[in-house]
Amino acid sequence: MSNFRFLLFVWALMPGVSFGQHAVATYRMPIDDWGILISPSEPGERYYESDGRGMREPNIYKVGDTYYLFYDGAATHEGHQPGDTDAENHLWRTHLAKSKDLKNWERLGPKLKCVDDDPQGAEKGYKDFWSASSAWLYYDRDTKYWYAYYLGADGAAPVGDDVGTPAVYYSSCLAKAETKGPKGIEGEWKQINREPGKEKSVLFYKGTNGTFPQGITVPGPVIVNPKWQGKKDTANLKYMMFATCGANIAIVRSNDLEAVQDWDGDPNPQGWRVDKPILGPLIEIPGGFAGVPASWERIPNDRQNKTAPENANYYFDPVSGYHFLFTNQFNQSYNATDCNVVYWTKDVDHWDDRNSAVVVDAKCTKDGWATGAIGFPSVLRVDDETLLLVYDAIKGNSI
Repeated sequence: MSNFRFLLFVWALMPGVSFGQHAVATYRMPIDDWGILISPSEPGERYYESDGRGMREPNIYKVGDTYYLFYDGAATHEGHQPGDTDAENHLWRTHLAKSKDLKNWERLGPKLKCVDDDPQGAEKGYKDFWSASSAWLYYDRDTKYWYAYYLGADGAAPVGDDVGTPAVYYSSCLAKAETKGPKGIEGEWKQINREPGKEKSVLFYKGTNGTFPQGITVPGPVIVNPKWQGKKDTANLKYMMFATCGANIAIVRSNDLEAVQDWDGDPNPQGWRVDKPILGPLIEIPGGFAGVPASWERIPNDRQNKTAPENANYYFDPVSGYHFLFTNQFNQSYNATDCNVVYWTKDVDHWDDRNSAVVVDAKCTKDGWATGAIGFPSVLRVDDETLLLVYDAIKGNSI
């Protein structure tokens, strides 16, 4: 997962994609980088001690005329020094900021809690004891509630500049807004595992006896399955999530937005079901793909480096009928997330690595200000021709 970031945003014309230093896809898409959107709080500002060390992994939503930006904030304190072993003072938590114009932001502070809200948390075995971060939101028009699917960690880096950064094992966890209606997005959240007897509740967990997934699981965006035919449909489950499972993006399915299961217990038969992966580490891809706009530059095979996608965000274009997944890419040789890649398909159940394009990398950033780690894309339609892409990066070439 990406670390210690500033957030910035891009206006991207679709179709359309630009250039990259660490190309990992088949094509590049032209974009227009608008620079930094929001940065960590400065000393003396209200939320300095909760997001002053860094910001990352933004998810943006719009309710009425207001933009809501959920992001991970890294906690700090005035006396922090490299080598500090007090990890509990430096954890990453989900924060919220809102804006009317995408320029002026009101910070609303941390919205999900971890180690500090239950002194007996370690003994109870919370799967988000060390981090409650990377929240994806879904608004259910039937129940009129917002749901947050987030990353829980039962480990954190203990020392050094990375102190407090989430560490494995990662789990996918669930929270529900306490206030009904669209404006509930601003309020407080009830983390399901704070209910008695649900301390180890997760959405899904690692497989056993060779089943998928074997590694870490991180949630992702939830959509209504476009193939779902209604309540009498027994062949297709209603909801789809595009989750990160190890080095893959996988589809996870459920009929129940609130389905959880106990980490130590038997799988919930009504819970989220993990399918096989749909996107994995990229390899050299021969040939091309029909239908790509002439303005897109094809990336040579020898620059299609092997990388792993993570943190997918979903967008559907009703005009073309294409489904898009925007991901960041973890570059094994670079040991960091170094660009954003978009994939597209007309069949939401089937994806092909060849249908891919770099959206943002080091050569895209305005004036070349970010040449190192670039990660976590979130998309929002602005008008008929424009997508807003929000992602995280850091000044300079640091990873």
